[in-house]
Amino acid sequence: MNDTTPIAEIVAEIGARFTRLSDEIWSDPHLRWQEHASVEKQIEVAAEFGFQVQRNVAGIPTAFWAEKGEAGPLIAVLGEFDALAGMSQQAGALEATPNPDTANTNGHGCGHNLLGSGSLLAAVAAARYLELNGLPGRVRYYGCPAEEAAAGKTFMVKGGAFDGIDAAVSWHPGSVMSTRQVLSLAYTQVYFRFTGVAAHAGSAPHLGRSALDAVELLNVGANFLREHMPDSARVHYAITDAGGTSPNVVQAN
Repeated sequence: MNDTTPIAEIVAEIGARFTRLSDEIWSDPHLRWQEHASVEKQIEVAAEFGFQVQRNVAGIPTAFWAEKGEAGPLIAVLGEFDALAGMSQQAGALEATPNPDTANTNGHGCGHNLLGSGSLLAAVAAARYLELNGLPGRVRYYGCPAEEAAAGKTFMVKGGAFDGIDAAVSWHPGSVMSTRQVLSLAYTQVYFRFTGVAAHAGSAPHLGRSALDAVELLNVGANFLREHMPDSARVHYAITDAGGTSPNVVQAN
């Protein structure tokens, strides 16, 4: 096994800059496709360490790559930085602790502030190791937007962003340290909108046609369907608009 001490020393030397980057992205969270501020923060750090930057990768405004090294194998390190809606949390909490100043706003509940910053640190450390040891090879960090429910990398693949690389690695924050090869499910999103007829639920319920009832029936049907699906298949859902908050009104949408 190769000695990893030199890499560890490089990480220890420059790690504080990436901790600060992670904190900055944590404090300014943005949803999928809107991560412009996070992209600029990462590009600034990549440039500080001598990486050449390519913006608008695959025609996506918040996708970029940053590369350093000489001719040789091209190793990709993938990072992310998008946040989740309604997940604003106090930093350093070990359990769900909403930030009272920004409750129900965007937050990094999935740790992508760490994912992107840690991946960029890995790319910088690997590139410096190659440089210090006179080894051939290029290291390219990919800033990948819209991982959360938008399949940002899919559009990058379709746009040729990963053509020519020899290997790609990534990581994800978690409660344990491990190395593994992971297979993920492909997925698609379907949006349903139900339209009914509004009515007063007390005085004229017979005149109403509840769109909310239709939503609930769809979920009941999906629950019965699960019995007959392959073990690896998953169905998840969210009601993004319940139609209203008044129980005495038959919901029309």
